[in-house]
Amino acid sequence: MKRYTKPIHLPKPLPGRSADSSLALINVVFLLLLFLLVSGTLRPPLPDAFEWAETTETEGEGQVRNTLVLTRTGDIWFEGEILDEAGFEGFLADLAGRTETLSVQVDRHAKMEDLGRLAARMRTAGVKGLSFVTIEAENP
Repeated sequence: MKRYTKPIHLPKPLPGRSADSSLALINVVFLLLLFLLVSGTLRPPLPDAFEWAETTETEGEGQVRNTLVLTRTGDIWFEGEILDEAGFEGFLADLAGRTETLSVQVDRHAKMEDLGRLAARMRTAGVKGLSFVTIEAENP
């Protein structure tokens, strides 16, 4: 009796993929990009040549979002755009029903007359609390 045998061909195991660190790098770059996009939309841009006013006081707090910006020329900005007289009056009318406090970002070269005029207009509009957002002076 003859015996017929066939050779058994077992497939060779494919070499496993080596651990690739590029996926982790792509994830980090994607999260960094997402962070930069979100952080850029949180605060509207300031006017050109804006320099923060400095203070030596360390007490107080103010928010940067939804604030007015007083420039060195006396212009008033809100949400990245300059407010003309009609726009400012509309802002004051809208503000009267919403809040009694407001923060203002002040340029270091703004004139005190402009700052006083702005504070007086805020007072007549019913703003009871006005804070000025500044940075801490490095060498007082």
